Amino acid sequence: MQPDSVARPTVEAPRSGKRVRYLATAEETDGEYARFEMWLEPPPNSHGPMRHVHPEQDEYLAVEAGTLGVWHDGTSRRLGPGEDVTIPAGDPHRFWNAGEDELHLVGEVRPALDTELFMYVTYGLGRDFPATSSGMPLNPLRLAPVVDEFDDLLFLAALPVWLQRLGVRALAPIARLLGYDHVYPEYVPAGRRDALDVD
Repeated sequence: MQPDSVARPTVEAPRSGKRVRYLATAEETDGEYARFEMWLEPPPNSHGPMRHVHPEQDEYLAVEAGTLGVWHDGTSRRLGPGEDVTIPAGDPHRFWNAGEDELHLVGEVRPALDTELFMYVTYGLGRDFPATSSGMPLNPLRLAPVVDEFDDLLFLAALPVWLQRLGVRALAPIARLLGYDHVYPEYVPAGRRDALDVD
């Protein structure tokens, strides 16, 4: 069954030059995995994520068109159409558009967890507030409640995960007292709010 543009909306992160559309969501796979397609504009108009880890998810990336740059296991390599890479949970990595044309890839994370909702929230915050070139909010008070809520999904590779969790858990209650939160229904496409239990 082909993805429907209404049922499967595309979410954009203009600052990092990315577009994402989900092909299989957590409720469709009983949480086993989430599958999406992603487009990254040619450099310098796109920025892949910073070096990061998924503490509980394996990530799979397959190139449909263009050239994917991947840093993993301390080495960088380039992948073309028909090639793929799997990054085990806990492994530091990053990826980017390493070619001159738009990069189109299909990605998958196992298990799905709340990746879809996390992506809608962080992409929305990256559009509306100061953010890094890869689209993550710069204000730690705004970011802390989000990372605290989705603390099984993503951390920077530069610091131990336990240390980042400690900092987030210390800062998130202060941020919430100041009015920051992890709930941003305005960033979730209307057709996905019921499925994702977002009011």
